[in-house]
Amino acid sequence: MLNRKVSLIIPVYNTVKYLRRCLESAVSQTYENMEIICVDDGSTDGSEKIVDEFAARDGRVIAVHQENRGESNARNTGLRIASGDYIGFMDCDDWIEPDMYECLVRELEEAGADMAIAGFYREFEETGKTRIQVRNEKTVEPKAFDGEMLLRYLYERDSYRTFAYIWDKLYRKEIVCSVSDGPILFDESIQLGGDVLYLAECALRTKRAVYVDKTFYHYLQRGDSGCHMPDLNRREDNIRAYQIVRHKFEEKQVEPFVLDLIKRILVYHSSNTAELAYELKDQEVLARCQGLMKQYEEVYKSLNANKPEWIERFDAILEYGV
Repeated sequence: MLNRKVSLIIPVYNTVKYLRRCLESAVSQTYENMEIICVDDGSTDGSEKIVDEFAARDGRVIAVHQENRGESNARNTGLRIASGDYIGFMDCDDWIEPDMYECLVRELEEAGADMAIAGFYREFEETGKTRIQVRNEKTVEPKAFDGEMLLRYLYERDSYRTFAYIWDKLYRKEIVCSVSDGPILFDESIQLGGDVLYLAECALRTKRAVYVDKTFYHYLQRGDSGCHMPDLNRREDNIRAYQIVRHKFEEKQVEPFVLDLIKRILVYHSSNTAELAYELKDQEVLARCQGLMKQYEEVYKSLNANKPEWIERFDAILEYGV
């Protein structure tokens, strides 16, 4: 039935330069049965006024204002008040194609799925950089698949690049909420990586997923965004998020291949953080990252046997010293 409600949750914080484009794309969806929950997380640059403007002009926009508590808290605020049959997420500097939710709702319904996954573009602010349509290197077959296959697609990142994020997806409310406990919430103790934990939890609850081979979401790459900041604490939080995922998957007895894929991602983030720690001359963080790399060295080199340049970089970083 294409009359079920979509709750789109948008945390908003000091993005006045981009917010109007974001919200215009949300209210212009061809799928009309939506509530667009904008949680202003203590903005001070005028973003809060734009949220109120859109709420005044479109009754589907719900404006919530709170003190600055972070992106995960803002998303949790949205989840607590969401009343839709489906849940979607969007970042306040991004934008979406007009038919995104009409298409994803239809595909979910036709497949009887819990999660729909689509594609995205990488957009750039820098002059001379052009839009990149992110594509999977391998074909997703079949179009609809079970939860076990979903985990493979989610974590085999170099082959299935469109699966990595929470915002190019639509979730049946039942997999993000339980009748007794309420919604699954984002971990507010993690500065970077809360979405990593959230997507893993949703995936574990998904019995059937569907892949939509269309590109709807525009992901803006900003040099001042949180994931690009040269902040070792945030980088280590992201590593910790994947360690928590690994422990959770071990407890749930997820297949060994998926666990190895998680370990490879852990090495990837540890190596990047080690390089930054080396540049910043932080011996403790460098040593911790090198320790994780050594812990998963065998798995990493086995999975990347056909990528000698990756292994060469791995070995070089292990030689770093401060």
